[in-house]
Amino acid sequence: MGIFKDSLKVINEIVTLGGASRLEEAKRAYQERHDEYLILYKEAHGYKTEIEENIRAMGDALTQARTYLEMSQKIIKRSVNDTSGLNVEFGKHTLNKVDKFNSEFNSAISVGAGSIAGGSLAVGSWALVTALGSASTGAAISGLSGVAATNATLAWFGGGALAAGGAGMAGGMAVLGGIVAIPMVYFAAKGCHKKAKEAEEAKTKVEEAISEIRKQIEALPLALGAVKARKHEIDQLCYAIISDILKFTKIIRPRGILSVMKQKLLSLLGKNPYTPEQSEALGQLNLSITRFLAGFHISDKSGQNAKTEN
Repeated sequence: MGIFKDSLKVINEIVTLGGASRLEEAKRAYQERHDEYLILYKEAHGYKTEIEENIRAMGDALTQARTYLEMSQKIIKRSVNDTSGLNVEFGKHTLNKVDKFNSEFNSAISVGAGSIAGGSLAVGSWALVTALGSASTGAAISGLSGVAATNATLAWFGGGALAAGGAGMAGGMAVLGGIVAIPMVYFAAKGCHKKAKEAEEAKTKVEEAISEIRKQIEALPLALGAVKARKHEIDQLCYAIISDILKFTKIIRPRGILSVMKQKLLSLLGKNPYTPEQSEALGQLNLSITRFLAGFHISDKSGQNAKTEN
């Protein structure tokens, strides 16, 4: 049987003018390269998953913090309308910054709504981008948008623009959508290639993907480190602002809606609706919000000269 099989191979080689052995060799070479690619893909995908989990966690933390921020926003608005001897201008500048934060937060959600990123991943990506500093052009990444922001972020994760000696966008990843652009090569079984040329072309494509994915694997640990560091920072910011809002709200409105009603009545009577302790808590609440928003480069230029004391 072995002699018969070997004889058929020889005949096949003669008939195909060596094409049969070339096809088998091409299939074997393709399979080897594809197996190598799959190993690299799993490694890169592992980084991608961990990065996205951290970015999504940032988004969740910010979404929770925003709920408390909205609560404090109502309290500050009330104090501004009361004209109670508090620093009204300081309160207005705080409200302007909160409005800007809300606008950028909503924009991030809008971007995520149209993609697989989803809300929390989009918000977390926005929070990450605001911390990345400047693009290679010198412009702050947080001030860019759309493709420009994505490209700047890619280049940042690649170690800088190619012109600056970095790996450029090819060595980075798209953070705005929370997507690591890992090149995907569809698996083709040995029997699918009917011609040696097809298998050789497929092998070339896999080799190109391997080259690209190797660049990403070099950059992904840096990206993961940056994401983890930002997540730690976001966690601290959110914990601090939620704690402060709860603490100062308890002082400003110790009896909830009853305190609100009493303060409205005193204001209508032309009296100061707040005790000295409550006035102090309002000032501290403004400062806490300002510190929180500074973590996202959100400021109100018109309020730089505003006093920070009541």
